[in-house]
Amino acid sequence: MQFLVLLNFAAALQGIFLTYLIIQNRPKNVKSLVLALLTFVLSVSLLGGIYGMSGYYKTFPHLVNVMDPLFLLYGPLLYIYIFVLAKNRMPKFFWLHGIPFVIYIISFLPLYLKSGAEKVEFAEYIFLNKEVPVEALFMQLGRVIYISVYVIVSLVLIKTHEKRIKDNFSDIEKITLAQAKRILYFFLAVMIVALVSFLLGYRLSFSFSVSNNIIGFFVGIIIYSLAYSTWKRQSIKTDVIVEEELPSGGINRSETKQKGRNVFVLNDKQLKEYGARLETAIQKEKVFIENELSLAELSKKINIQPYQLSELINRIYGESFFDFINRFRIDEIKSRLNDPASDSYSLLGVAMDCGFNSKSSFNTAFKKFTGQTPSEYRKQKPVSITI
Repeated sequence: MQFLVLLNFAAALQGIFLTYLIIQNRPKNVKSLVLALLTFVLSVSLLGGIYGMSGYYKTFPHLVNVMDPLFLLYGPLLYIYIFVLAKNRMPKFFWLHGIPFVIYIISFLPLYLKSGAEKVEFAEYIFLNKEVPVEALFMQLGRVIYISVYVIVSLVLIKTHEKRIKDNFSDIEKITLAQAKRILYFFLAVMIVALVSFLLGYRLSFSFSVSNNIIGFFVGIIIYSLAYSTWKRQSIKTDVIVEEELPSGGINRSETKQKGRNVFVLNDKQLKEYGARLETAIQKEKVFIENELSLAELSKKINIQPYQLSELINRIYGESFFDFINRFRIDEIKSRLNDPASDSYSLLGVAMDCGFNSKSSFNTAFKKFTGQTPSEYRKQKPVSITI
């Protein structure tokens, strides 16, 4: 028990220090402020758990349940932070997510107005009772479900974001939220374990105090990991993003239905003409070797609108802009590796010359399109013999 108290105390201090670092970071922006608030709320909440386990609620009874409502901010702040990472702005009516927090506080006002002895009695009834009260079970299950819903919504938001950047950029390594997605899946797994542990705890009359602190510790690790992995992540320039929604006015095109959504289709003449321009840019000019190439930039090069280029690639090649460009990069790399003149160059050097920005993105793309690693591909190349 004492070890768990120390562990949570160390985690809380780590969170407070992380909050300080985030606040001191330059330049200050919405992303940093939301993240700082998230880590601070979590850290203070961990201290609340320590307060209960260490028995200090008897010494300072008027703090009973004061930090408890903070759990209602975990989910909203997590979602808002992911939203800011993905959209580079705050969600509309974000303050509505704080309503349950306010309602919870108001509902416990009668407790806050009670005497110290009555507060101690309440705390021990909920968490130290030999038979766990059904009210305590519903409180814990409600918390877990509430947070889980926000985690799931955040995962859906990340999935949408990943598709969005793949439709607009040829290099997504610095703007992807893949690491955040993995952390949130782990978060969801912890919530499922928490749900099971509370149900078993109720059935076996096991104190929720210990379970709360163990789960709180893991939640702390998850949030801090998310903070460290995304804190200095590069923001997306929203002015080069092409959304699925198309500009209104002045577009004379037919409209059909596909997969339950509107699709604005280029006519056959446009499809053929724009396709020829795209082929020239790719096959002759080899624009794909530009490592920062985006959908917006390529559309300027072939003199069409970004949304038209997006539709063109999707209809002709059936893939995202990201896969489209990287497939041609891999084809170019394979062509160069098959040339004996490239034997003196490193694989990474060839990859950089063909538009890749890092070894990891190159290896991932090469494996995806060839089923082999770059090293395996080079080794299988026939050795040329000079007679």
